[in-house]
Amino acid sequence: MTQQHSTETRHYKFEQIRAKELARGASEDEATRIANETVDKVLAQEAKDK
Repeated sequence: MTQQHSTETRHYKFEQIRAKELARGASEDEATRIANETVDKVLAQEAKDK
């Protein structure tokens, strides 16, 4: 996996998490904070599951 691909994947997952938090009713700042805290954990879990 190239650095560019992993960056795109991380950004895509970040946006998915952020969108879910916004849909849940979180503010923009709160959704961004939660996505930042969660994205690496989610990617690590997905890599572990492969």
